[in-house]
Amino acid sequence: MNPKPQTSINRREFLGTSAAAVVAASDSAAAASPLERAAKFRLRPKIVQRIEAGQRAILDELKPTRQQIEHGLELHYNSFVADVQGNVPVVTAAGISGDRMQAELVRIRQQLQAQKLEPKELNRRLSDEHRRRRVFETAFDPQWIEESRALYAITGVQLGLEDMAHPGENTFEAALDHIVRANFVYEQRGDLIRVSNAQDIARGRREGKTCTVLPLAGDGGFAEADEPLRNLDWFYALGIRMSQFTYIQKNKLCCSWLQGDDTGLTAMGKQVVRRMNDLGIMADIAHCGLRSSLDIVAASAEPVLVSHTGCKAVYDDATNPEYLKAVFAQAYAQGIEPPKKTGSRNADDEILRAVAKRDGLVAIYTLHYVLGTGPESFSTWFRHLEHAIKVAGMDHVGIGTDRTFFPSWKPGPLDWINWPYLTVGLVCRGFTDADIRKIIGGNYLRFTERVLSKQPWGPLM
Repeated sequence: MNPKPQTSINRREFLGTSAAAVVAASDSAAAASPLERAAKFRLRPKIVQRIEAGQRAILDELKPTRQQIEHGLELHYNSFVADVQGNVPVVTAAGISGDRMQAELVRIRQQLQAQKLEPKELNRRLSDEHRRRRVFETAFDPQWIEESRALYAITGVQLGLEDMAHPGENTFEAALDHIVRANFVYEQRGDLIRVSNAQDIARGRREGKTCTVLPLAGDGGFAEADEPLRNLDWFYALGIRMSQFTYIQKNKLCCSWLQGDDTGLTAMGKQVVRRMNDLGIMADIAHCGLRSSLDIVAASAEPVLVSHTGCKAVYDDATNPEYLKAVFAQAYAQGIEPPKKTGSRNADDEILRAVAKRDGLVAIYTLHYVLGTGPESFSTWFRHLEHAIKVAGMDHVGIGTDRTFFPSWKPGPLDWINWPYLTVGLVCRGFTDADIRKIIGGNYLRFTERVLSKQPWGPLM
């Protein structure tokens, strides 16, 4: 699949080394680099430097020719780009924070330190204070809004996803708190569209606005509720358009990948699947066990998706005790007994084939610690993408990074900000333009247009 080798260019020759060089660069669409596209925005120098460092990391690995870079970037920015599991979050404390917020957090930290709290409790309270202040920052702070718009201009992502119930928000009240905060921000932001149906995505493309799907990752708010179908209806009315069935828990619907004794989809789980079909909620089997996943695919009248995964055949994460240890170190795992035997977080080939056979979608994440044991690299990620395409087919694979732009992270090839260079990498690997367009967004667009094009009828519970 690889094209004929050509002479590669120096990364600095292409990227430039300063913000001034970015501003002075050509406006040509064919030659425009990611930072050149963001030149009209006011980015802090430290953010520019962090972006440059991440881009150098992937260019150092790819060693593309000038022709490959220019063609890849032109293709990327002239295609529909969708991240099936990633965006710039407007409610959580992840990602960028403005100068005003950072100064405020310094003051709050000092106040908390004066209380002689244990480090873990201090960080928990600081994170909570950050989250409580996040809504008004992302809704009104000019600096945050400017930089978030720049990040979208750089990545070219037109359709993203923002979890409305993180794993630690596994109750109805916690999920409701998150959704209310997010909906307030989306009401204030004229540059963002919260997706309710397929027409919203079409409008976003016409108007040049970023679209975001709201899903549930921590789904205990309905999967563990007294009346799961009623709560699912409420979440739909609040804007949820995609949902997982579990995270690491065995619940009223099914089992997660963590349970080695996956007992499959329950009778209630089947009702939930059909209700998702009726409402137009995308059924996401990420984090489900093998048997549960196959049962959901079989029970669904609509295609299902795996929003973010790797391929078990490439790397079986169940063989990595450090990853399992990290899972149980998280707050959402408190009170859950570690199983003697686990399944695999990465998808089995049987899942890939079943999802594709029903016209579904498999999206590959860029989290290096579940892609393999070596250092973060495009090559490691590509092995999973290539395998998924081989098993599921070119029409059923996308990208769900499971990331956002983290200024504090060590720069790496798979930085979220490097989205355009994933496309360049696919050019370097010899994929056709038509196939690249499918992978970076076309397949997900087709999926959403089918599943979200619903006008439900009957009772809303």
